[in-house]
Amino acid sequence: MCPVGVRTSHSTHVLETGLAKLWLILVGVNQYQDEQIPSLRYSAVDCQGLAEALNAATGGFPQKDVRIYHDFAHQQPRLENIRTSLKQVAAAAKSIDTVLFYFSGHGMLEPSTQQVVLCLQDTQKDKLIDTGLKLQELLQLLESCPAQQQILWLDACHSGSMTLFGARGEIPIDPQLNPTQELVEILRQRAAKRKGFYALLSCDRSQQSWEFPQLKHGVFTYFLIRGLRGEAADSQGVIEADGLYRYVYHQTLAYIDKANQQLRVINQLKKSRGEDQIHPEYPSQTPKRIVEGIGEVILGIKPDKTVSTRHPRQALVIEGFPKSKSALALSKILNTAGGFEVNYWNVSEKTSVSDVRKTIQKCLLSESFCESPTSANLLEEIPTVFLYLRGQIQETEQGEAVFILSDHVVINRPWLRKQLRRCRSQQIIILDCPLGDSCVSLRDWVEELQFGLDAQQCLIAAAAPSWESQRFVSSLVDTLNRVAQPSAPTIQQSGLTAAAWITQLQLELSGINIQLYFWLFGSQGVIEVFPGKTLFSSNSSEQKAEDIDDLSSAVGVDYTQLRDLLKAGRWLEADQETTTLMLKIANREEKRYLDIANLENFYCDDLCTIDKLWVKYSHARFGFSVQKQIWESIRDTSGGDPVLALMIGNDNVAASQTCIDFANRVGWRLKDSWIDYTHLNVNDDAPSGQFPYFSFFEQVWRLKVLGVWEWHSAIATASWWRLCVALFSRIQTCQK
Repeated sequence: MCPVGVRTSHSTHVLETGLAKLWLILVGVNQYQDEQIPSLRYSAVDCQGLAEALNAATGGFPQKDVRIYHDFAHQQPRLENIRTSLKQVAAAAKSIDTVLFYFSGHGMLEPSTQQVVLCLQDTQKDKLIDTGLKLQELLQLLESCPAQQQILWLDACHSGSMTLFGARGEIPIDPQLNPTQELVEILRQRAAKRKGFYALLSCDRSQQSWEFPQLKHGVFTYFLIRGLRGEAADSQGVIEADGLYRYVYHQTLAYIDKANQQLRVINQLKKSRGEDQIHPEYPSQTPKRIVEGIGEVILGIKPDKTVSTRHPRQALVIEGFPKSKSALALSKILNTAGGFEVNYWNVSEKTSVSDVRKTIQKCLLSESFCESPTSANLLEEIPTVFLYLRGQIQETEQGEAVFILSDHVVINRPWLRKQLRRCRSQQIIILDCPLGDSCVSLRDWVEELQFGLDAQQCLIAAAAPSWESQRFVSSLVDTLNRVAQPSAPTIQQSGLTAAAWITQLQLELSGINIQLYFWLFGSQGVIEVFPGKTLFSSNSSEQKAEDIDDLSSAVGVDYTQLRDLLKAGRWLEADQETTTLMLKIANREEKRYLDIANLENFYCDDLCTIDKLWVKYSHARFGFSVQKQIWESIRDTSGGDPVLALMIGNDNVAASQTCIDFANRVGWRLKDSWIDYTHLNVNDDAPSGQFPYFSFFEQVWRLKVLGVWEWHSAIATASWWRLCVALFSRIQTCQK
């Protein structure tokens, strides 16, 4: 249980105005000159990453002194360098200032005196007292410092790397490398004597601090960095020492618990295969706070988020036959609670195999086409892909195992296996096979698609009889919904791992005539279906307000490019993409225009998809249905010019006048003249209904009179307008 934090009213005024100064001394040691002291992999990187996070969080504090010592820095983490720096800060600091000292490396007990010593680069194990930084010396130097607020972060009880192949608890640990008991007692004594002293240790008594290669950091400092980058900020954006502690405490415990969930499922798989090598679970690591009587200590302000051009969580839901309403519900919950950018496909008779394959490749290989982070220490969310396929498994006459999404869309197993092997992201792959009466075993697919012990892969597959064809996908949605419900805040904070999801599905489907198969291996990290939420974030702010986009197409058209352009508000480019798609759907790419027959038979699925995307991302300013409403408000069949009506007919006069009125309303005309396409208003004050522009209709011949383009006759105008009316009528039919 996390202790209640100590907090009093305070403000950031003295730091933001420069009245107070923030002094930072950061030390990290990987390699020791004495071979008797084991090397560490990530202490220097911890120090480097923490320095960047602190710099970002304290960017609004004008008075700041940062001193960094690690293996890759200009200043090496040697005893004399650290001792000199501490003395300089103690001499220069003022009472109103704040001093923070961070150390990541080995802490050792001197055998004869039982003193705790922080091991620096030039520390000798046989001469600890003379060559290391004694904890008592560090505290005495801080005691001589007048700064009233002093913070000590120690990640000094390292045991080495922890791998997700299994815990290394069986490796004997040098007792000298575990000074946690003494550390806690000494720091408690100091805290009792000095008001304003705040110590945070990476672990509690009898525990050790672990490095996780998949995090590329020690777990304690990893969450310190994430907290400082904004995840530990309160509702006002303030990062305070006690709030940071609570965040690190919960996240560290949750991460090790998730690792154990994954390990238990992996061990279950091993037992089912008759393997004897069962890995022990990972030992606990509980960050320890030591503080007496301190008020609020401000460490920084939540940094502005940098704009990212990629989304690290990609999901693709492809629904073949038989259809299920739950598949779209699965898409929505992956989007809102799982943080995935989701594409939903409903395979139809017109969907081509090549389109489906391209879409699967785009999802699985999205990380392969992304640029690497510019900074090696930038904490990026682990890329994850989620692929759901609903269809049937059969064997062809040639003996080839295939996954059938429709009568003519077939995915063969070697092709899918190849794409999975090329994927650089964590994978969650779901195969939903209702009507599972195939002679080909689903187990073979699961065995064939898994690859290697270095994989980050979760495979879940189920075969159900016809009378239970909806049960598996419904169970997927139900188990996810239980975690996402507001009534389960504790579960929401820790998220949902793939391992925990598998366990829930086993319970959900037990006793039911559904075959469930799974495979899980995550040697490089915990695979999460729902990432955990930070302590200070609300569900409403984390979840996306809008539902997932239904990108259905009767002919297998990919609408992701149109959606992305509309999301970005790039209206002209989205309009050009709309024209391209409209022509492709009607198979008129060579003719370059649609006629009345094309419009009367235009596929409703595609017309509604295009319209909904425009309406949604323009906030109901643009779209075919918006234009239809404008037309309905102005249409008039009375004509108006009897002389012209005698010449060309009343219907033509009425149509041409309605067309001119409509064009004026939507911004296609200005001052009785048609506006050139490139001069359309694409700003926030653009007229309602301006897009999509009907470039997919045959352009009427126009004359240039006195430098202004004008249509040559009311008959041409009326003819063109009838195409518009046919489009509006088709929208009305499709929306019924």
